[in-house]
Amino acid sequence: MEKLLKSESSLKRLEALRAFLLSEKWMAVLFVITGVFACLHSFYPRSSIDIWGTVVLGYITAFCFIVSGDIFTMLLPALFTYCIAIRCYNSLEEFKSIILFAVPLVASFLFNIVAYSKRPSTKGSQFWPMFFVSVAVTIGGVGVISAKDYFAGASIYNMLGIGFGMLLVYCYLFSKIETTDKYSLIEKLTELMIVVGLFISFMVFAHYVINVNTVIDKGGIFYIRWRNNASTILMMAMPFAFFSGNKKPYTAVLAFIFYIAMLLTGSRGGMLFGSIELVMCLVMFILYDKRRRLAYVLICACFIFVALIFLPEITSFLNFTIQRLFKVLNQFLLGGPDTETRVRHYARGVQDYFNNPVFGTGLGNLTNRDIFKNKPGSLCWYHCEPIQIAGSFGTVGIVAFVYQFIKRNILIWKRATLFNMTIFLSYISLELMSLVNPGVFCPVPYLLLVVIYMVVVEKTNGSKEPQVKIPIFQKYREKRRARKAAKKNA
Repeated sequence: MEKLLKSESSLKRLEALRAFLLSEKWMAVLFVITGVFACLHSFYPRSSIDIWGTVVLGYITAFCFIVSGDIFTMLLPALFTYCIAIRCYNSLEEFKSIILFAVPLVASFLFNIVAYSKRPSTKGSQFWPMFFVSVAVTIGGVGVISAKDYFAGASIYNMLGIGFGMLLVYCYLFSKIETTDKYSLIEKLTELMIVVGLFISFMVFAHYVINVNTVIDKGGIFYIRWRNNASTILMMAMPFAFFSGNKKPYTAVLAFIFYIAMLLTGSRGGMLFGSIELVMCLVMFILYDKRRRLAYVLICACFIFVALIFLPEITSFLNFTIQRLFKVLNQFLLGGPDTETRVRHYARGVQDYFNNPVFGTGLGNLTNRDIFKNKPGSLCWYHCEPIQIAGSFGTVGIVAFVYQFIKRNILIWKRATLFNMTIFLSYISLELMSLVNPGVFCPVPYLLLVVIYMVVVEKTNGSKEPQVKIPIFQKYREKRRARKAAKKNA
């Protein structure tokens, strides 16, 4: 980009613009723009509002792609775009009708690659795990899946997004993301995730306020189509709110706001796994953030105290979600003639694995549409990551994905810092949600965020950026050192 701008004054203006696109003011502008589209759709529930909101935010992201080579400049508008896109349920045909609007978006992406070119790097620790997963995903269903299903648009998109396409993105990001004097990678990622969590919370609360008559009529939770995606984002954002509390204790309150918003979505996965995650976060940060321990305990005590006072009202309000949760748990354990779609998918996935134990049935397999007819442009998901891996990719896939999971955790736990544990909690929350949803199998944004997590952890592990270290396994290490010293002295 600098080569196109010859004058010094133009370069200075460009640098000022880039600085603005990383500022809190720009975050606020994006928040307002995206919030307008979200509220408009809640007032007037027409799919066209969210579609055009996605287009507008997509163009803002494209603008950031053009003026800056910094990944974090582009990440926030991209995530805001997704926040609106999750509301565009079953809108493939509407998007097809405006396909020409995608041309500038693709052009901006290509421009970014050319103007800010950097040779992709294969030196990252996650290269080979992702390579093996890519192979498993590509050969999944060999000898079973039809050519039509294998080469369908949705199948190719997801195979590339989970496999070799995401591997290429990882190599690109590993070469692009570097520690810099302009900002801290740790603080910037934390800031972005908190802002996105705040926006999803705002979107949920605004939807309730705007539809207050429906809430009164229902007497509690009402149906929100985008509940699972909203809950997934909130779960990934929650640990960062706690981590930010290391410097600003009041920001830990945001984690509880995220949790409340999660409950209000009506997502059963959010209610179950979000509660588990909240407990894990509290245990982690109360144990290891000693400076802020009292603040965490007081915030938690206040939250529990209020919850106990209004427990009957809260239980009544959330009753619809609680009933649906216990219904599916009961069906999962006991079965029955009226078993829910997800539970039947789980049983079919196990059956598909045993029928095709080596390579599975393939990601694009649509023979399970008798259980649930997938929407145009989507796959027939099993809605459970372990079953998806086994059913779609067989034993080859199980070995590849387990190896990748182990390598990710080795990278995270290699250096015991509060930030790395935050990344672990955010990543593991996505894995938990993936037990009942496609989750980590969605290339954008979930798998992309995991890839960014891994790159940032690897870069900061090897940098001089100060981090809060925590004494995980310290006693074990001390005993191990003592035994070694005793052997040498013997």
